[in-house]
Amino acid sequence: MGIDYLLMLQNFRDATGGVLDGFFELVTKLGEASIVTLLVAAMYWCVDKREGIFLMLTFYYNRVINAFVKITACVYRPWILDARVTPVEGAIADATGYSFPSGHSANAASFFGGLTLKKGRNIIIKVILIVVVLLIGFSRNYLGVHTPQDVIVSLVLAAVLLFAFKYLLDWVDKNPNKDWIVLVSGAALCVILIIYAALKGYPVDYDAAGNVIVDPNKMSVDAFKNAGMGLGFIIGWFLERRFIKFSVEGKWYIRVIRYAVCIGVYFLLKEFAAPLIPQLISGGVGKAIEQFIVILYITAGAPLIINLMNMIQKKILKPDAAKSLS
Repeated sequence: MGIDYLLMLQNFRDATGGVLDGFFELVTKLGEASIVTLLVAAMYWCVDKREGIFLMLTFYYNRVINAFVKITACVYRPWILDARVTPVEGAIADATGYSFPSGHSANAASFFGGLTLKKGRNIIIKVILIVVVLLIGFSRNYLGVHTPQDVIVSLVLAAVLLFAFKYLLDWVDKNPNKDWIVLVSGAALCVILIIYAALKGYPVDYDAAGNVIVDPNKMSVDAFKNAGMGLGFIIGWFLERRFIKFSVEGKWYIRVIRYAVCIGVYFLLKEFAAPLIPQLISGGVGKAIEQFIVILYITAGAPLIINLMNMIQKKILKPDAAKSLS
């Protein structure tokens, strides 16, 4: 049934000359991990620290759970399951590995869906956010890179995690000295994913040209990367919560400058420094450490920079304040 649905959408694309292809390729990018990372970082550093923590928790640990399911189910992409399916060419590059469940849909639900749980948020904004989530999920079907089952299960799983993590953070707020339980549990889950990904067996099938359809090593490495992200978040969250304790307060232009500085350092780390690690440590471990460092920077490194910027700002403004009072 899922393949029939994709073929129906494919027929629509062919009949309309792909007039909506560009639109849905743009929509689907909102579910890319790189885009969501920039958005959750903005929320955490500059807008609402508590909400940013919630969104990051759901985002990174949804990826951890998603990885567990992907390497357990080992479901191939739609065009591998049925040669009649022809995905939109521009969407194939990001549609690697196993298909079930949809990573883009999980990312979208974690961030845009998570924003709807903010108490007091305008109902119109909530409806718009839900529409965005559904559009991103549908875009994966329209582009032919995921079956409806991939998307639906991903959205349901994300919804369950959103509510579970909301209550978890509420529990931590009421029991602040028990945050170590969350740290240990979250770290253990990531370690278990690494062990599971390294030891489990993967199907090895070949296409007509004799090439492996999905490289088991790549899927194992991808799971390691997601585990590294989860570890980076949970350890950084604990360090910031216990020791760094930064504040997002400040004039709007101060927050803009703060984001520009922190995101600039993020790109330097992500694009130049962190990629050196896999060159020194090969395989999934090197990739996991690379992702760990990048996400640790977002959760704990950037807050240290923000504290430093706030200290400098106070020292600069203090003489002016004293002068105005004299």
